[in-house]
Formats: sequence, structure tokens, C-alpha cells
Amino acid sequence: MKLYQIAALAAPAQAALRFGCSTLSIQRLDPLVEPGKLPSAHVHQIVGGNAFNATMDTDPSKLASCTTCTFSEDFSNYWTAAMYFKHTNGSYKRVSIMENAALPNGINGGMTVYYTQQDFNSNGNQKITSFPKARTIPSHTSPPT
Repeated sequence: MKLYQIAALAAPAQAALRFGCSTLSIQRLDPLVEPGKLPSAHVHQIVGGNAFNATMDTDPSKLASCTTCTFSEDFSNYWTAAMYFKHTNGSYKRVSIMENAALPNGINGGMTVYYTQQDFNSNGNQKITSFPKARTIPSHTSPPT
């Protein structure tokens, strides 16, 4: 069998990175939507590096000395809005975060972080680069092109 025939049988490679992070803090901070406002108008669950703050005007990964993530070289921060249950009497209770059982033990009620290539396909048409310094990527937007 010729080499090009063998190469044609190979499936495209798929690239992804997945790791768990324990909760760093739950508080009313949002350095992207309301930078510097203390407290912000809503609550977030925060994971990752210990340099999370209200402004994030410098690269927090350079200021952090530890992380709550299992990928210990990543001092980035990740956060999501906290969810609440509304009781019939009108009171609210924050919904507890459950750990992902598929990840290593020791993850304490955090979240799973996923990095994937666009279209989850590395067909050679996409250049892979690192994030620019002090990059913030809101999860509700499309990835940069």
C-alpha cells in the first residue's frame, strides 16, 4: 500500500484540553462588565488564580501565586454567574455547585474548563497560538477570528 493511501485513511486529529478547578470565591465582582465596582450588581463563582480582583487592569496570571485548578501552570481566572432557587415565599437560596465526578479527586464544587479548537477539528487550516497577554474572553461571545 502506498504512503498516500495510508494517509487518506487517517482521521483528522481532534485537540482539546479539559481540567477541573475548585471554587476560589463566590462574591459580587465582575471585572469585565463592571470593572472597579464594589460590589457589582450580580454574584459570580470564581475559580483559578488567587489574584482575581475588581479591575483586572494588569495581567492577573502574572500576579497570582497559586491556582485552584488541577492544571497548576494556569493562573488564569474563570467565572460564571451564580444560580439561585426562588422559594414560594419569595426568598432565594444559592444553588450549590457540584463537582464533576469524572475529574480527579480534590475538586471542591468548582467547574470544568474546556479549551477546544474551533469546530473541534485540527485539519491544518487553523493556526494555533497562545492567548495575548492579559486577554479576557467573555464566554457569551464568539472566539476571536
